[in-house]
Amino acid sequence: MAVFWTYKVAIPKEHITIERQKDGKPARIKYVIAAPYNREKGYAEPKRTLIGYQCMDDPKMMHPTTQFKEIFPDLWKNVTGETVTPTTKRIGLFSLCQALNQKTGIKDLLDATYGPAAANGIMDYAIFSIRHHSDSTFSFENSMKDEMLYSETTRNDSWYSSLFEHQMSKAQALQFRKDWAIQCKNEGVEEVWLCIDGSNDDCKAQGVELAEKGNSKSGKNVNIVSFTYAVTESGLPVTFDLYQGGIVDAKALKKVVDFLSECGIRLRGVILDRGYCDGPSLRYLNSLCLPYIIMVKGCPDGVVNITNEYGAKIRLNAEYLVEGTHLFGAQQEGQLFSNYKHLDTITLFYDYQNGGERISTLLDSLYKMLDKLNDGIRQGEFNPKIPKKYETMIDITEESNHGEKEQKAVINRKGLQAALDSKGLYAIVSSEKMTPTEIHHKYVARNASEKQFMFVKAQLGYGTARIYYTNGVYSKFLVGFVAAVLRYEIESASLSLDRSTTQMIREVDLLEMQKINDFYTYTHAEKNIVSDLFSSLGADALALLNESVKIENDRLAGKAPVLRHRKPGPKKGSHHKNYDADGNVTRMKPGVKPGTKRSNVNKDGTPRKKPGVQTGSTRSKYNKDGSLRKKPGPKPGSHHKPKSAEQSTKLVQKT
Repeated sequence: MAVFWTYKVAIPKEHITIERQKDGKPARIKYVIAAPYNREKGYAEPKRTLIGYQCMDDPKMMHPTTQFKEIFPDLWKNVTGETVTPTTKRIGLFSLCQALNQKTGIKDLLDATYGPAAANGIMDYAIFSIRHHSDSTFSFENSMKDEMLYSETTRNDSWYSSLFEHQMSKAQALQFRKDWAIQCKNEGVEEVWLCIDGSNDDCKAQGVELAEKGNSKSGKNVNIVSFTYAVTESGLPVTFDLYQGGIVDAKALKKVVDFLSECGIRLRGVILDRGYCDGPSLRYLNSLCLPYIIMVKGCPDGVVNITNEYGAKIRLNAEYLVEGTHLFGAQQEGQLFSNYKHLDTITLFYDYQNGGERISTLLDSLYKMLDKLNDGIRQGEFNPKIPKKYETMIDITEESNHGEKEQKAVINRKGLQAALDSKGLYAIVSSEKMTPTEIHHKYVARNASEKQFMFVKAQLGYGTARIYYTNGVYSKFLVGFVAAVLRYEIESASLSLDRSTTQMIREVDLLEMQKINDFYTYTHAEKNIVSDLFSSLGADALALLNESVKIENDRLAGKAPVLRHRKPGPKKGSHHKNYDADGNVTRMKPGVKPGTKRSNVNKDGTPRKKPGVQTGSTRSKYNKDGSLRKKPGPKPGSHHKPKSAEQSTKLVQKT
């Protein structure tokens, strides 16, 4: 690592560690380039790199290294006048997002709501979340320094903190959510079953009004912030909302339903997880007259009744086969909860594949628990405590050994049999009468919602809220929503090519342009599968990649780049009208419709003249070029030949 001893720069004030001087040598200055959160240890583990050596004559200045040059290109330019640009830049994800905006228009909506500068930052952060599965603002700058972005320069964590907390208001977030929902409606999401789910994140930030104690998903006794996501049966994110940690999911769902109704999206019904399956939630949903399909949690009275009647009958019984699936099912109308008198359709399913896997897992864990308990007994532990999960499957017995009683943990066969019988069985409750096949296919759509939650909380890194103030947390969740929309579109296109989403993101991110003679060039060596991905999004990979190179070169030349936008095409089924976001006609194509007759009077009231030469008009003796105009006569080759003088005299005499 080279050190530029001839230059002096000010020591940065943030994320700096200054080591002690040793043996009269200058102190080394390290910069924290990333601080990934270690979930097991419960704190962040910083990663540092050497950026300079402290000046001996001035403790506030330092001699920079090549790492400083790469991490702080703007400061380096101020000191040396040298512009620092990477020799290679990845352009795949930027070009892919250009294709996604051409298809969905999400970047255009961000531009209209937040302005181009903030919208560029939001798109860059969404790319960062998709690529690195992280929401650590602190590591953004170093992680994305070689990535082509919408912003002209790579932003640091201070810039993004200011963006989230001060430049993105809740009013703007509401407007963006409304515009996106209306666009989804215009694209066909008008009367659908929506998968709506709620969750919460641990909130370690201060000044967040929404954070309060509640039923934490992490199981920790910390403040939480709750949120709700709504996606279509195919998995398209439609909207989200953030609310107080202590509010139950069913009441938060009402806000989402009302919001979508105001945007013109009528819900055919909702598909919900077992978190909504309790008496108060069902009562609330029925008061809204909102049809529902919900996975049953636990074993309420209604499930116990149908399990006792059909649990043994439906196991691998062709009479109860759910056609088109590997499931067996039966249903009956009944009251699910004893404290809520309402008749619903309860469907019991048996999944032998899932049941076999769960039985194997149960037996493995049971054997480990037996070994653990018996090891404790051998070490002198008397009457060891059996975990609640295994209370019915394990007994502690006493055996006589040479006159001495010894304890031993053994299997309770009857309790184990009951546990084995329950594996593979699950129930779904629906407010409307449907066949087991219909209910299964509807609830399978919830997988799309589950995937979106997994992407947001795990793969996109949105599991713990660490940013300060309520507005900052809300803004950061909006960026996560944008990332989820982009990733959904990538996933849909990848599935059509029988490829995984992660694989396609990796393939696209390998596309690089090289800097040669102060400008970037790109050699088209992308795989066919990458070109097919762009084609499945309705875009041309060749054209978009070339555009990306031109945009970056325009930036180097000081020109304003021209980004590709979504073309506002006509509404589906219309051939001559353009519509705005609310569905109102904005423009008619110019021209006269077939069959239209012109009026005999002009707009000013004067009689309209027919096209052509008006009666009484005389032609000039001269042409436009100034030459003498010749009188018209027969064309060459005409059969009307001029008569001779003798023929003309005879004709006159005869007359």
